[in-house]
Amino acid sequence: MSKEISEYVNIPRSLYNRFPMGSALGQPNNREQHKQVLNKALDLLVEAKEGGIVEESGIKYK
Repeated sequence: MSKEISEYVNIPRSLYNRFPMGSALGQPNNREQHKQVLNKALDLLVEAKEGGIVEESGIKYK
């Protein structure tokens, strides 16, 4: 989901990745990158203090 759509619909929490469409967790078969994305998403779930948070992961699609 794009960052703008996430902000517009005001979902409770969203981790935004600058990855190509269809690659929500990163490159195919890149397990380390998948783990990074999932860990960031879980951290956001636990640490978010309020709803409507859209955070960029900062993870590069290599």
